[in-house]
Parts: sequence; structure tokens; C-alpha cells
Amino acid sequence: MRILALRTNGLVLPHIHASMVKAIRSLNVEVCEIPVPRTLNEIRLFLKILSNGFDAGFIVDLGDNPTFIQNFREIQLTSKFPWIIWFVDDPDGYQFPKSCEPAWSYIFCWDEEISRRLSLDQSWKGRPVIHLPLAVSSEFFFPENPKPDLAFPGGVFVGSTRHENSFLEDAAATIPDFKKHETELWNIYSKDFNRSLQDLVWEYLAIFAGRSFGQIRKEPLAKLWVHACVFKIGIRKRKEVAAQILESGAVFGDEGWRETMARRYQGRANYGKELFAIYNRSSFVLDIRQPQCRTGLSQRIFDASACGVPVLTEWSPELEFLFDPENEISSYRTIEEGIRKRMELLRSPRMARKMAEKAKKRVLTEHTYRNRALQILRVFKPGLP
Repeated sequence: MRILALRTNGLVLPHIHASMVKAIRSLNVEVCEIPVPRTLNEIRLFLKILSNGFDAGFIVDLGDNPTFIQNFREIQLTSKFPWIIWFVDDPDGYQFPKSCEPAWSYIFCWDEEISRRLSLDQSWKGRPVIHLPLAVSSEFFFPENPKPDLAFPGGVFVGSTRHENSFLEDAAATIPDFKKHETELWNIYSKDFNRSLQDLVWEYLAIFAGRSFGQIRKEPLAKLWVHACVFKIGIRKRKEVAAQILESGAVFGDEGWRETMARRYQGRANYGKELFAIYNRSSFVLDIRQPQCRTGLSQRIFDASACGVPVLTEWSPELEFLFDPENEISSYRTIEEGIRKRMELLRSPRMARKMAEKAKKRVLTEHTYRNRALQILRVFKPGLP
């Protein structure tokens, strides 16, 4: 089997891509790598190499480039071989399903709830979307021995306050009474993070507008309102959860953290060796999901667990079948529960270490990129062990 893999840009995506390519090669599959073509001229040149006998293409998140995304369907029709697309972000942001040709697409998604909804979406005429969770590369994340002194005894969170989106920022600033609605929705949502934020906002808007749920979802301006609201509540959620649960902990990420965590803000952290060092020097790692996640588990859960460090994350039904949530991962549904679970982890370090050790074994056994590569290749070669 011969696969053409397109390298993507970003902070974490290149590491996911590289780990998957290495995993696929470890299964005796030939992989040819080139960067995602980003201009029309690069795409024209790219189309000329597609007749070189590839059995499939592979790309993460469609490369996060508007020109490539707009031309991807033509690329598929020209190549005439199946493309494996692994979404580790909301596919809606990549014009899916319009951007993909059903006959030549094998769609995987890190989020089980999004996968289910896309498979039921009548506008998608292709194969069912397959749930493929994130994973870890044990080459980059592993326990540091001997164990170093804790630089972050109060725990740590590493991540941005937001995914930059000037369009939604501008929309939120111009919509009448937006802040009032945002606050009302936050007061509802913060009582139970297990509830879908997107569904909550749609239901709220339908009631406020006096329209049915089905009617309101068809209106473009309503969709903009919902996206802007989810975006702003997502920022508020990360800031408030981190500020309250990490009472004496540290946070790494963008400058947006200075507003709420000035004294505990440690600056930015690069994915890879720098993040590895931070995790291995922390009493626990806090996880706060971004709004684009419905149920999907974030990268930090797998990476921190591989380091043998306790994880405190939002509860998700995916924890139930990817981990043993009672014995491997600590979780919360509200800020108050998160504070209580943080206190338990810090007061009982032996218990926390036992949980982390079990999570590490689980990750290294079931949640490596080699596991994910096998899942993908079994779609093409069902006889693989």
C-alpha cells in the first residue's frame, strides 16, 4: 500500500501528522510526504503528481488553508483514489461536507458526538463518519526519571484562552444586548458542563425569538449569533474554570490569561519538549475543553497521562469507554466539583499517583498513534490483526 500524506501547519497539527506518518510506516506501509499546497499555482503543480500510483491520501483537518479547502473536492476527483481525512477540530470550520467528495472520502473524527451527528446528517452522502479519538506519542511524552522536583505543586493548565476569530469577535461587539445574553447563558451552562453548549444556545435563541427549533436553525443570522455566543462563552469558561480550580496553580498560553491570572501566568509553552517538562513537574494537569468539542477528549489528557501525571478533566461520556474514570482519570461537571476534586488530588498524592499510573498503562496500551493507524488501515485492509 502506498499513501500520499500532506503535512499541515499549526501548533499541534504537525506533531499529530508526524506521529501518524511514523505509525503508518511502522505497519509496513509506504508513505510519501509533501506539504499541503497553499496557492492555486501550488495546487496545479500538485495535481500533476497525483498519477504516481498512490492507493490513498491522508490529511489532518484538511490542512487549515482556505484555498486548499475550496479546491479539495476537485483534487479528489482528479486523483481518483480514496482520501483519509482525520478531523481533530470541528469539521464545520472546514466547510464539511461541501468540501469533500463522498465517493472518495473516508472521514474520521476525534469527537464521538460530532461523528454521530455527521453520520446522520442527510447532506452527507458518503460513508458513515468514523470516531477516531486522539492519541499519544510515547516518543515525546513519558515519565521523567528520576522524578524532578515539582515546579507547579498547585497544578497546571496549558492552552489558549481562545482560537482567534476576529469575525466572531466583531459580531459579538455589534449584536445588541449580546453581553446580557452571554451572561444569562453562562449562568445556566456553568451549572453543568456536561450539557452541550451549542444545543443550549440554540434552544435559548429559539425561545427568545419565539420560533421553533427547526425554523431558527435555518436562519443564517441565527447561526452567526449562536457561533458568536458559543465563542465568547468558551473564552469565559476557560478563564473562570482555570482561575477557580487552579487556586495556586499555573497557566501557560496566550496573553489573554493576564486578565484573570496575571500572577500565575507563565507565558507561552511550545508543544513537545517544553510541554513534556512542564507536565513532568506538575502535581496534576487540568483539562478544559474548547467549545468545538462536544464529547471529544483533548490532546492533553493523553499526553499528561503518558507522563504518569494525574489529570483532572471535564467529564465526558467518552471517558467511559476510553478510560476507567473511577480509577484512572479524575473529572468534574461543575467548577465546584472541580475544586473538590483538585483538593482530593493534592491531599492524597499517593492515590493520585496510583490513578496516574493506571492511566499511563491504559494510554500506552490502547491510545497510541500506532493504535489509531491500525484502526484506519483496517478500513482498507479488514484482515489486519
